[in-house]
Amino acid sequence: MNSILVGKSKTELGLDDNKAIAINSLVGIEIEKFRSLADQSLVLGERITVISGRNGTMKTSLMGLLAHPFTSEAKDVFGKNLKTTLSEVFKFSPEFDKDDYKYKLVLRTDQNETLSESVSIYYVAKGTNRHRVVVSGAEKGDGNFLYNTSFLNLKRLFPLVDTKAAPASDVSLTLTTSEKADLKDFYETVFPSTEYKEFVPLHQKDLKTTFALAGAGAKYDWHSISSGEDNLGAIFNRLLGFQRSLAKNQKTGNGILCIDEFESSLHPVAQLHLFDYLRKWSAKYKVQIVISTHSLHLIQYLYLKHAQDLSAGRIIVNFISKSSAADGNYPILQNPAYELAYKELTLSSASKVIEARKIKVFCEDEYAVHFAKRLIKRQDILRALDFHSSVNPASGSPGTSWTSLRSLCNICIQFPLLVAGSLALFDADVGTSELAKIKHSDLYLVLPDAGGLAIERRIVAYVVGLKNDDKFFVKFDKEREAFLAEFKAAGIKSLSLDDIVDEKKTPIDKCKGWADADKASFKKYITFYCDDQDLGSEFQKQVIARINTLNQAVGLPILV
Repeated sequence: MNSILVGKSKTELGLDDNKAIAINSLVGIEIEKFRSLADQSLVLGERITVISGRNGTMKTSLMGLLAHPFTSEAKDVFGKNLKTTLSEVFKFSPEFDKDDYKYKLVLRTDQNETLSESVSIYYVAKGTNRHRVVVSGAEKGDGNFLYNTSFLNLKRLFPLVDTKAAPASDVSLTLTTSEKADLKDFYETVFPSTEYKEFVPLHQKDLKTTFALAGAGAKYDWHSISSGEDNLGAIFNRLLGFQRSLAKNQKTGNGILCIDEFESSLHPVAQLHLFDYLRKWSAKYKVQIVISTHSLHLIQYLYLKHAQDLSAGRIIVNFISKSSAADGNYPILQNPAYELAYKELTLSSASKVIEARKIKVFCEDEYAVHFAKRLIKRQDILRALDFHSSVNPASGSPGTSWTSLRSLCNICIQFPLLVAGSLALFDADVGTSELAKIKHSDLYLVLPDAGGLAIERRIVAYVVGLKNDDKFFVKFDKEREAFLAEFKAAGIKSLSLDDIVDEKKTPIDKCKGWADADKASFKKYITFYCDDQDLGSEFQKQVIARINTLNQAVGLPILV
């Protein structure tokens, strides 16, 4: 059992009537048995829950289990109950759905207590030939909880062209000024356009409820709206129903909105716009939103842009895994690694796809390459990169000047195909004014150093600043005085720390000369320094961000 879903019965909490219980939120469900699922947990995010998985993993059915055990009097814009009927969610088979099903609904009350009540689904053959859903039991005070819910399947909506829907003239369908502004804002946010000025409600009883572009300035009317615009109208109809239901200064939750096949008829960019709109809307109107999706583009976006929301539980991804299922009992994985989600949806490994491309990273010299690798450490990141210390290895030059790296960045802008998928990595002593001459900051990174020192100078300063008995000298079985003698032999005139970090008093070539005298040992000093100073975490994040920016531009998966 998931510890998040551990709760007490209403009897244990001193409650006696489901309909009288004030609900703050739905925590999730614990499935004892439902079709082939057994002993599985589905946890909800505070704002948005994403359910994903391959076809046939019962995503729609799970949303039905979430949305059904509730009752409310809330209506949508067209006067239809927000609550979706059981038959619109489940298609129970009288032949294969004869077993009794049971799960626990876990709620957070207005007293911040966790309430857990059973829900049973069983087949009634005699007389009705249908299924019944029983919440808590059959005693007084049992039955559905009083809470707003709605279930919307975008894939199964009738296309406007296949209906007899027409503009509704009923005066009761008139929107307030603020509601009209919300409708306009909704469409403009998801489909940025200046064409959305006026709208008309479209309606066919029990079949179609949506909105369409209208007004004198419109370039097309309701006959010609796209299926994506049609679906947006259906979504906004439900949103407005929840908005109207929220009381002023309401402290408790306002309900659950389930949207099945979220990405249906939406361009990938529009999917992200809609998701972000709903995330903000959810917080404002106290409605938890549950969506199902196969959109890898959306899932990638969540891991890349909403990592904090995932960590904080504001967004939760429930991935239903088919690859590891036994006898159809699909494990429900909460916020799984992106690698697993990618593999489940594409049947290929995200890391292997990333590694196959390999982003070229050009550094000033071999020490910068070694420094960068020691900072990054993670092997999956390193396998995605191909380091170079020379832009032209055939020239025999041991490195690349920072001016050449800067030129490379600008060539990337002017001739992107020549150096596509490349990244420049500058030493920390390259001035910010020089880097500002690169027009696109996503094309480079700077090795970290608090004082803006190149790694050769930094190691000299680091050693000089240590005490005689430091673990560094024990590690390398070499006294501090021996290092100081080497620095003097390399031409470093002053061993004062202030003079060492000053380029005018200690030219960088003197520090490089000392490093070059024993390259293998110098690289070991870099490794020790990186481990001792713990410098890598922020730099690692920057590298991942650059990799993802470059890979997303060509449709490749992300690193997390």
